[in-house]
Amino acid sequence: MEQSTNQGTTANHQALLERIALRTGQIPWQLWAIVLIIVSGTIGFTATSMLLRLPKSPQCVRIFWPVASASMRIYCAQIEAEQGTVDSFLRAIKLVEALPDDHPLRHEINRNVEEWAVAILDIAEKEFQQGKLEAAIKTARRVPDNVQVYEVVEERIEKWRSIWREGEEIFAQVEEELRESNWNLAFREAVKLLSVPNKYWATTRYDDTVQKIQLAQEESSRLDKAYAVLRRGGIDNWLTAIADAEKISPESYAYREAQNLIADAKEKILDYVDDLIDERRWSALSDVVNQLPDSLALSEEIADWRTMASAGLDAQTGTVENIEIAILALEEIDENRPLYQEAQDLISRFELEKQDVIHLQEARDLATGGSVDDLNAAIAAAEQVPSSNPRYQEAREEISQWTNTIQLREDQPILDNARSVAASGNISDLREAIAQAQRIGSGRALSNEAQQEINQWRGSIQRQEDQPILNQAMALAAGNDYQAAINTAQQIGSGRVLYSEAQSNINQWQREIRADRNLQEAYLIAQPQTPQALISAIAVVRKIPSSTDVGSQAKQALDRWSFQLLSMAQKLANRSLLPEAVKLAKMVPGDSAAYSSAQAQITVWNKLIQPPKPEIPPSLAPQNEFVPILDTETSESEPERR
Repeated sequence: MEQSTNQGTTANHQALLERIALRTGQIPWQLWAIVLIIVSGTIGFTATSMLLRLPKSPQCVRIFWPVASASMRIYCAQIEAEQGTVDSFLRAIKLVEALPDDHPLRHEINRNVEEWAVAILDIAEKEFQQGKLEAAIKTARRVPDNVQVYEVVEERIEKWRSIWREGEEIFAQVEEELRESNWNLAFREAVKLLSVPNKYWATTRYDDTVQKIQLAQEESSRLDKAYAVLRRGGIDNWLTAIADAEKISPESYAYREAQNLIADAKEKILDYVDDLIDERRWSALSDVVNQLPDSLALSEEIADWRTMASAGLDAQTGTVENIEIAILALEEIDENRPLYQEAQDLISRFELEKQDVIHLQEARDLATGGSVDDLNAAIAAAEQVPSSNPRYQEAREEISQWTNTIQLREDQPILDNARSVAASGNISDLREAIAQAQRIGSGRALSNEAQQEINQWRGSIQRQEDQPILNQAMALAAGNDYQAAINTAQQIGSGRVLYSEAQSNINQWQREIRADRNLQEAYLIAQPQTPQALISAIAVVRKIPSSTDVGSQAKQALDRWSFQLLSMAQKLANRSLLPEAVKLAKMVPGDSAAYSSAQAQITVWNKLIQPPKPEIPPSLAPQNEFVPILDTETSESEPERR
């Protein structure tokens, strides 16, 4: 295209010279010189452009470069650079840099060399954005040190490393939050990766991090369920929680949390097993140790617990022979075993139990006689078991049972006789029954039953004594003599059967007295018939409950005084004192019959006080169709001035 353009320019110059020659009849030598200069310059420029843009040729690989021309070097360098790789750019630079500094095309060569060096740095930047930091650094340092771009190479590398450190620090903080199970904080830190000026950190690593957080959350959610099961308590729930936690792999961020759960569950199981041993629940202990998984690393403890459970079950039969068998089994636990000391403690305990069993068996044999004397002898034998011995509680239970049997035989006739006396229901017999039942002392087998009967008989006495008083008070109240009714009912003291009923009536009668007093006070206040007097009277009368006897009178007075207030407000309005009228009408209470009328009047008066601005009819609105338009600014601002 450029060649054709140059040819066209030369032809134009020739045509111009020919026209001049035709007009003058001759061609001066100056014109010939101009023509020669133009033609030779055009040919040189065209040839140089063609050399720089020669089509690709495979002959570049067969050239002997020491004798190659500058145009061929430039041509082949461009061919190399078009491959777009670091090595091709370096080969292109090497080809043209062999030319001397004073070469006529040096300016064009230097420009291409700088472009190729920048292209190398761009490739390094692309590698950095792809997450290949070391490769990017290696590529950037391949930029020749004689080009201008080389000055920014180390600066660019330091910038990359700074960005990379920023991404690593954010990711390290994310991992720390994940290890601590702070999912929200971890995600908040991960979001910071989006601000890192590196595509790899802001996309690939960010997406991976979010997936890790989501996976950790899912695993933590499973652990939450395991913790919920753990908190329910019980060996089955503890073992289920352990099984769920063991599903979390060591590579998981929730692994530490899972191990903590397993440790908590294991501690609970150990405490539970200790409690079973202390409570001598040998059957439950045997069931538990058969369920414990091998992952708890308690194989030696489990073996010892099985031995202890078996020995405990033997000793639990309660015979001397079986206790001795249990002791022999426990002695098989060597001193190098983890539960050796616990076994020795059990042996000492079972040795004591042998003596306890002897005493208890003797006591039981004595109790089989069934008489009071036999039972007392059995109690004496059982009391030989000291409180420090393992079977002490069992001895106390036997003693308590025999003692209750003795007390029942002694006290039942007394209680039966008291019930027989109270059957008549009169006050004297009830008091006699109470006196007899009180002979049964507190803490004895029938003491609670006797006390219930005593309370019932006392209630019956109080009701017979106080009911006439309450009836008299209610009769006085029916005649509206409330104060006399209150005085009468107050004779029923606290703690008596009818006290609550009497107090409830007293409270109602006191409300009636207060309501009547308030109504009379309101009438007195309203007598001046001034606005303030009526407002004060209304305030008093509104305190009167509608459920009282004077409730209807209070409502009538409220409505009457409210209408009087509205009438006074109307008079003020008639005198053009509208603000004062509004203020007074607003004092009409909402629960009065005059309230709706007062609100309607207030609306009317407010409109008179602040009438709405009159609307201007469209026909009277200013028109601007005759305003001359001088320019854009005038046409826009003129209606505003009008």
